[in-house]
Amino acid sequence: MVPDVPARILARRSPVVLLSAALALLLIGWGGFVWLRDERGTPECLQRIRLRVAAAPVVAPAVDRIARATVGRQPCVALVVQARESDEVATELANGADVADAWLPESTFWLRRARSAGAFEVPGQGTSVAMTPVVLAVTEPAARRSGWPARPLTWRPVVGPKADAAKVGLPDPAVDPAGVGALLGVRALAAGERDPGGAVAATLRKLAGRTFSPADGTTSLPPDAGLPGGSDAVATTEQAVLEHNALTGANKLVAAYPEVGVPDLDLPYVVLPGAPDAVRDAAAGFLSDLLSTPSRDVLTGYGFRTAAGYPPAMPRDQRLSPDRRNPVPLPGEETVTEMLTGWSGVQRSARILTVLDISGSMAVRVPGGGTRLDVTLAAAREGAGLLLDNSELGVWVFATKVDGDRDYREILPVRPLRAQRATLDRRLGEVKVKPNGGTGLYDTTLAAYRDARRHWTPGRINLVLVMTDGRNEDAESIGRTKFLAELKALQDPRRPLPILFIGLGRDVDPDELNAIAKVTGGQVFRTDQPKGMRQIFFSALAALSCLPPECRR
Repeated sequence: MVPDVPARILARRSPVVLLSAALALLLIGWGGFVWLRDERGTPECLQRIRLRVAAAPVVAPAVDRIARATVGRQPCVALVVQARESDEVATELANGADVADAWLPESTFWLRRARSAGAFEVPGQGTSVAMTPVVLAVTEPAARRSGWPARPLTWRPVVGPKADAAKVGLPDPAVDPAGVGALLGVRALAAGERDPGGAVAATLRKLAGRTFSPADGTTSLPPDAGLPGGSDAVATTEQAVLEHNALTGANKLVAAYPEVGVPDLDLPYVVLPGAPDAVRDAAAGFLSDLLSTPSRDVLTGYGFRTAAGYPPAMPRDQRLSPDRRNPVPLPGEETVTEMLTGWSGVQRSARILTVLDISGSMAVRVPGGGTRLDVTLAAAREGAGLLLDNSELGVWVFATKVDGDRDYREILPVRPLRAQRATLDRRLGEVKVKPNGGTGLYDTTLAAYRDARRHWTPGRINLVLVMTDGRNEDAESIGRTKFLAELKALQDPRRPLPILFIGLGRDVDPDELNAIAKVTGGQVFRTDQPKGMRQIFFSALAALSCLPPECRR
């Protein structure tokens, strides 16, 4: 157990220590690095063990330093520390990849994300080796308008229900635990209002316009650079503010601490499933090293608080608080998912698996020129243009026996649009009709739905979009009765995943499509006119992205 250390003792450390640590962090960068323990001079071992620890980039340099300092504690263990983005590790674990033997993400948020994506054996809770509070990093002019430094800066005057017109940026809560903390803080601040739900919705709408993605910096605050989107404040971590202020010359930031319970980034260490017993023992031994007093000092030297909430050395400029803060855990998964579902309605950011019909009938020409497939591809391009950059989109094509005996083939994985708009346009340009191909509707739709269910993401409007001109024509398929039964078994009211059908032409069977959509809470849009496709995209997204009290799903 980490011993209690008075904040006044920690505060006597020189800020030079912090600056040196931060400079080292900057030089190392966010990329991956590996350190292998030098085994020269170690005693003869009956078994040599290689222990792989994946650590979030923000804490990986500190973990590496601790590993170097503990050489010889486990002489037959070769320790490998790798800086890995937590979202990547969570995705790879869900896909069954052998990523590492132990994992140290920024937050328990990522352990849950891995489990919800299919990595069910990943522990849902780890051992916190350090923590850093979620704060609002506020520019000094904005802080002074709120009464700082005469009084400590808190969240209510910045993001409370009656906050002034401060421009507040938010890291995308769907992929950033600091953003999740900010949303939960907004809800807690609104709890005493006459209409808490309305107050939360109003605040979230303000935040939605200044949401930024991990590529824009997430909880990192580059020195001598303005806040994302020209904001007056952003949700981030105390550690990020401390690092920013140590490295920047001017434009130092003031940390606003929440006066309500906001989950911290708790830096949980877990041993991952599948490791042999000897490796698990080595991983447990390294956890003991991480929890030792010397390791605590290393972590606080990098700007983190102890797991008990005692602070690192703080400058005496009142921009950060040297007071101890009691750790606040992440609330239950149901609470977080509910909050993120409400956020998705405001942000209108989606995760869409689009399935395009390439059966032979898609070669039929339509009024105004072009084929049904041409019109469908144009609509898909326009639809992608309606989505935010942080929306995720993937594309399958289907007919009958498109990929061996399978009726479907992935041509673009589901990824953020920001990184693949050009690729999307190129892949859509390569799509061709399969001559004499039938419409393999049942098998394809079920496979797409299973895939989307497995990768369901809180904070997004999750849906499967099927664009077709016909009905099921695969005599070897699962069959309608069994298909609908399996689709029904995949439903989870807490994780809505509707199927939207866009039917083009007179060959569409609306009864069949409606029966499928109804099981999932989806809709069917049908048009005989190609020019109606764009409006269908608008209507479909609007119907799925309303937030009470304006509308209710």
